[in-house]
Amino acid sequence: MQYPVTTGDVMHVMGSFAVGMDYTVRLKLKLVDPIDAAMLCRAVEKTQKRYPYLCVRLRKNENRFYYEENSAPIAVICTDERVCLNSIETNYHVWAVCYSHDRLYLDIYHGIADGTGMYMVLATLLYYYCAERYGVSDHTGIRTLDDPNLPEETADPYDCLPQIDLSQMRMPERKPVFNLLTDGRLTPGADRIFDVEIPEAAFVQFSSANDASPGTMVSILLARAVDAVFPEHEKTIVNRYVVNARPMLHGEKSHHNCVSSIEFPYTDRVKAMPFDRQCTVHRGTTFIQSDADRIRSMMNGLASRNRMILQELPSLEAKKQAFGQMIGSGRITSTYIVSYVGQWKLRSLSPYISEFWTHVPTANPLLAEIAAINGKIFLSIHQMFQEDCVIQSFLKELSDNGIPYEIKGPIDSDIPHFPEPTLE
Repeated sequence: MQYPVTTGDVMHVMGSFAVGMDYTVRLKLKLVDPIDAAMLCRAVEKTQKRYPYLCVRLRKNENRFYYEENSAPIAVICTDERVCLNSIETNYHVWAVCYSHDRLYLDIYHGIADGTGMYMVLATLLYYYCAERYGVSDHTGIRTLDDPNLPEETADPYDCLPQIDLSQMRMPERKPVFNLLTDGRLTPGADRIFDVEIPEAAFVQFSSANDASPGTMVSILLARAVDAVFPEHEKTIVNRYVVNARPMLHGEKSHHNCVSSIEFPYTDRVKAMPFDRQCTVHRGTTFIQSDADRIRSMMNGLASRNRMILQELPSLEAKKQAFGQMIGSGRITSTYIVSYVGQWKLRSLSPYISEFWTHVPTANPLLAEIAAINGKIFLSIHQMFQEDCVIQSFLKELSDNGIPYEIKGPIDSDIPHFPEPTLE
């Protein structure tokens, strides 16, 4: 059985191949005890049965990319190393599970799911493992084999948006954005990741006292860190803050890529404000740009553009390059990206997780991923340059504001590889 790549996913699938990016994620957990391999295999088997629509292989022919049903077992591999999805190593699946001692990794293709969709799979996997390992029985908020597979799980909210005429629409003029590589003249290098652990109570107390949420606070501190390293920059430092758009499109159960973003320009006017006022500006921007009508309008335009590319461009390669330009634009329209799926809410599983890191494709020279669980914030900062001046400046912001932290790394990117399928 074959499944089409949906309207909301197609840019992620085709565009990532055009720019040569492994568009994958590694959710990296440290559990409280060494992992029992046999129990893990049984948990993976049950998880596979719960998500048949994610048990697929990505393929392509001369006209399109598509998914093909894959009945082979999901690979469970004892390794800390990067694996290769959609290949023989992982039984040609788009996700796999790896482990080593007390480390558990969910390696998954970002083209088929965003962070919220990945958390759904991870929750099911952890529940079945912890049910056998520790006797956990509470599966509130977790999809299990006792729950029916609902049509809303596979529906892509983008597919439901109407087609609009883009010919009369003008793209707004954008002011130049400060880029760490071209403007900051940092040295391009292999993707590296710094993992920073922060006590949640201290960070939340500091954020709340300054009228900010943890996500917007990370955004502001990174802006200040970049500004401190490059005080003479002429172009504006701009953060793009990723938000879950499911509530605006009534697609809460979908696994597909369903995100939008908020733009935070760190202008000279904002910089001149007291720190708490800077936070208030960012918080207000969040409310304004998260307006449901605004988000729907933006996503309607994106869905229409995606369909137009698929319908009007003559070849698969031309379509791929067009989507590549779209996915690559994030590297020139923002100085850095911040993403926060939200605090882990499944309390029945929390006691068995001691660390929770999110490693992602580096879609920007600087990118921060935030996870929070068990009173800790796990911040993974990704960079595409060799120098450590920005991360050191960010850590100084934490120290100057009395926020303790523990840093690990850097490590080279450990997200799975995902080669472009060969033509049939």
